[in-house]
Amino acid sequence: MLSIAVDVQGPEVVAPLVKKHKVAFPVVVDSADAFGAAFGLKAIPISFLVDEVGIIRLRGGGPSPDFLEQVEQILKEPRSNVRAATQQGAAALSLDARRELAARHPEDGAARLALAQALEQSGDLAAALTESRAAARLRPTDAMAAFTQGLVLLRQGQRNVALTQFKRARDLDRGNWRIRKQIWALEHPDKFYGAQGIDWDWQKEQSARDGLK
Repeated sequence: MLSIAVDVQGPEVVAPLVKKHKVAFPVVVDSADAFGAAFGLKAIPISFLVDEVGIIRLRGGGPSPDFLEQVEQILKEPRSNVRAATQQGAAALSLDARRELAARHPEDGAARLALAQALEQSGDLAAALTESRAAARLRPTDAMAAFTQGLVLLRQGQRNVALTQFKRARDLDRGNWRIRKQIWALEHPDKFYGAQGIDWDWQKEQSARDGLK
């Protein structure tokens, strides 16, 4: 069992909740939104069941009785020796390889975005901002380009400017709850990290206000 906390604000806001609820399994923090972007997630929380050779066997919204029953059935299967063949894209490349790819194709927005994400994770925020701005220029309707630019700005301490970019990303991808929740958590931390934990009723109210289901 592994929990991935997708939170752009980092471990400092996640750790108190893990301690409070005495979570017994490993919890990692994805402050770069790499997990959500890699799987194209529109909403969290979400559950994945990965088998012993790395194949995703189940994907569901949470531990519902139906999901747990499917897990039980898969656990009864014999172990497999089959390895899944995967195709590497720009996001699977090393930082140096992404630099080389972006240098060869400076007008490729996807390559510039992949480089920006790697630079942000490496801590080179100045270069990451340059690349994320280039990606946003080349891909003006790409929500992740705007979101990555916001993420870099947040890392630089420019919270309000970052929020502007996050909201731009939200408007480009209205059904993306992952982006929406990061905005809510930044603007209303008491609804996520307060003594009572996550206020799900408040989130429902915000959804209704925005005309979303």
